[in-house]
Amino acid sequence: MNTINSNRITGLATGMDIDEMVTNMITGEQSKVDKAEQKKQTQVWQQEIYRDVIKDVKGLYDKYFSATSSDYILSSKVFSSITINSSNSSVITASASAGASEVNYKFEVTQLATAPKLSSNVEGLTKSTKLSDLGLEEGATFKINYGEEKVKDPNDENKEITVKKGTKEITIEKDDTIETLVKKINESCNGEVKATFSEMTGKFSIEAKTTGADSKIDIVSLVKEDNGSYVEVRGKNPLDALGIEASANGQNSLVNVKDSSGNIIRQNMENDSNTFTLDGITYNLHGTNVGETASITSTQDTKSTVDKMKAFIDEYNSMMDNVYDLVTQKKNSDYPPLTEAQKEEMSEKEIENWEKKAKAGVLRNDNELRKFIEDMKCAVYGELEGLGISLSDIGINSVSDYNKPGQLSLDEEKFNKALKENGELNYKATKAGLEKIKKVTYNYAGSSGSVFAKKAGIEKTSTAVNNLFSEQIKKQEERIKELKAKMQERQEELYAKFASLESSMNTLNSQMNYLINSMSS
Repeated sequence: MNTINSNRITGLATGMDIDEMVTNMITGEQSKVDKAEQKKQTQVWQQEIYRDVIKDVKGLYDKYFSATSSDYILSSKVFSSITINSSNSSVITASASAGASEVNYKFEVTQLATAPKLSSNVEGLTKSTKLSDLGLEEGATFKINYGEEKVKDPNDENKEITVKKGTKEITIEKDDTIETLVKKINESCNGEVKATFSEMTGKFSIEAKTTGADSKIDIVSLVKEDNGSYVEVRGKNPLDALGIEASANGQNSLVNVKDSSGNIIRQNMENDSNTFTLDGITYNLHGTNVGETASITSTQDTKSTVDKMKAFIDEYNSMMDNVYDLVTQKKNSDYPPLTEAQKEEMSEKEIENWEKKAKAGVLRNDNELRKFIEDMKCAVYGELEGLGISLSDIGINSVSDYNKPGQLSLDEEKFNKALKENGELNYKATKAGLEKIKKVTYNYAGSSGSVFAKKAGIEKTSTAVNNLFSEQIKKQEERIKELKAKMQERQEELYAKFASLESSMNTLNSQMNYLINSMSS
């Protein structure tokens, strides 16, 4: 809308409404400005709607495809139809994965797996006790070996050799205390070995991270050679003054397993850890109960899995419905974006209702949204690679309605049957299908480099201003600025001409009045 300069005094000589005349004469320029601003408003709406789509698609991804989400749907646990129960959770617990067998076993835990541990037996230790007061030799250097690993032979890359894993060299210094010794050990071992001191018990301890009978720690004295390298010296324990043995081994867990009738099916079953998996069930040992048994039983229940799949499909279909509506919605040419002049004549409610209709169809046949729908259709159709089946074989069907492209339906009975008869295959098939959907959602809205982010931007990221719509809006703003400048220039030009006319009319009026007065006298 053009602005009239209130300081102008117009029409006094001519009797014309010059402001109205100028306004009418720049109607063409004002129309160009209005159309440019309407185009900008359409672009703003397009960006806003696009960002709502991004929130929906990314929201689906974050909820169902992020491993940290409580609704993560790709975990094998989601597809386990087996619920595990323990009669004594302080002794043993268990959990089932997809395809796990039903169980009814009794467990007698006679021994837990432990890591090797060395502890002091000297009385009166505190964290500030100086090592020199205990007789530990200043300058003594040692390391702690905590296992073995296979590496490539430096002399032959086709061969492997076994080497010891150990801490860095640790040297006892004059002012070292129990506290500084703990710190030195922990800083040298990459978390594989941990030294601690308990102020409650007065015990200094060194413990390995790995449990099991094959896990071992050795305190090895080192002597520095003339070339600067260290050589291990056996038979000498640099921490002997602390009452610590030079080595220790861990132990395996021992479990007796009986069937429901009490018959032993596994005697002294050994594992190097307190967690182990058999027949798709992961067991966790927590304590011993020598002479007593703790039961692990199972019940089959597919309802939870079916309900989670229904919830996912419902949200997925709702998202796809929204996108399809956006690309098929017809534009109502009777409701263009309002100009500022039009808004001034309308109430807030009228403006709201008008703009609701004006926004319809602004993304009709949008290329990226169309491509998103097509990619989703490809994701949910066809045979799953490596499995020889499709989603429809387990009850997850592609909707045939052409008005609902890429959508899914769930045959609960068929899906439930597949879970019960072959839970592992059901899980693999469903996961394979959902992984394809996951890939599409991520490609389009999962990151700042995604298709939708590049077009409309993701709020609170660098793409919020660096995107196609923002660039288009910026160019349109520059166009509007240019048009307004031209309109202002035209307005000033017209006022100047009318001012000249006023001046001429004033002169003529003065001359006429003079002549009339002269003739009258």
